[in-house]
Amino acid sequence: MKKLLIPLIAAGSLLYLPASHAEDPCKVIMCMAGKLTGDSGGSECNSAEAAFFNIVKKNKHGFLPNHTRDARKAFLNECPDNGEGGSNQSMISQIISKYGKVRL
Repeated sequence: MKKLLIPLIAAGSLLYLPASHAEDPCKVIMCMAGKLTGDSGGSECNSAEAAFFNIVKKNKHGFLPNHTRDARKAFLNECPDNGEGGSNQSMISQIISKYGKVRL
């Protein structure tokens, strides 16, 4: 029984992905960039926007806006098109400056 149970638990843990990182960061960048310009992006962007706004950092005293901003920026920087001087960097900066500390 142990020989079967341990590999199943290991496989299950590999398939687990936290909800805040389930969405593709590149898609989130595209949808949030549209939101900056007033474009809703339609229903295709609902999950991407939710993934962005679900990244919230708190402690026992409540919401931590600067930590939330940093975590959201780190998530967006996971997009492989990004890098030093990457094409996404200016867009990420705009997104973070407007929505980085926003709590919905």
